[in-house]
Amino acid sequence: MNKGRNEVKDVFLQQMSQQAGKSLQRKQTHYVNAILITALALVMLGVMSILMISFKYEEANIKEDLVISAYLKDGLTQTDVDKLIKRITAEPSVHDTHYISKEAAMDIFKEKFNEDPGEILEDVNPLPASIDISLDAAAVNVDSINAFRERLQLYPEITLTRANEALISSVDTDLKVAGFVIAGLSILFLIIAIAIIDKTIRLSMYSNRFLVRSMQLVGATRGFITGPYVRRSIINGVISAFIAAFILMLGVIYVHNNYNYWDFSNPTIKRGFMFTMLMLLAVGVLITWFSTRSSVHKYIKMKLDELY
Repeated sequence: MNKGRNEVKDVFLQQMSQQAGKSLQRKQTHYVNAILITALALVMLGVMSILMISFKYEEANIKEDLVISAYLKDGLTQTDVDKLIKRITAEPSVHDTHYISKEAAMDIFKEKFNEDPGEILEDVNPLPASIDISLDAAAVNVDSINAFRERLQLYPEITLTRANEALISSVDTDLKVAGFVIAGLSILFLIIAIAIIDKTIRLSMYSNRFLVRSMQLVGATRGFITGPYVRRSIINGVISAFIAAFILMLGVIYVHNNYNYWDFSNPTIKRGFMFTMLMLLAVGVLITWFSTRSSVHKYIKMKLDELY
């Protein structure tokens, strides 16, 4: 007797499961809408991520354009200069160096001040040779630069170092403020995107609440009821993430081709775009999975009269 009842129950549950699948197919429009809305929310999130990547890219460029000038004593041979540059370049925080000879320094002076000291000093060139040194973006702050200048002063070939500390301090402060603002906006957009996706999934699940309840009434387990919906939600999340990634990549390629922006050989850009793509996939799958699962569990716990 019990065996017969179990068989009838299993057959009924299988039929209910098939009905659930058919119900899902009948409501393809709801799922298409959910996929598109989720994709648009992910695009919005991706745009903020790309904005953060662009900010980090520009921040590094701005900081690495700030230079420390190391003035050299007279009488150094080219071999001495080359050795000095090699030693400075070996410093872990150095990004680039540029040697300016006495003659080049005089040309710069003439161009900048529109005057020729040679008219007064004849063949004497009072300007020293120098090395312009740029540091890695992470090392560009007043304290790090002062420490680096102190190390430079230990080189016997260097007589003086100079850096625009006021400009460096101002740039560092302004970039930190801008970074906090963009980070705050990114968090806000993440919350908005999650809320949009969650609300969309819950609305799409609302039409299946009676089917969920019917399966529960005949003894279906929570996992048996939740399974078809969760699997479909994961697929929808993956599709939405790929749609969003495709739209964003079209935008990135357009901007790069027309405005020559973003250096894709830059490690920061590579890591940033890779992170963005993975983030879209993770958010798309996790939020759709969580929202669908919690919605089904909500309808399982609700009383029959609360479903109306």
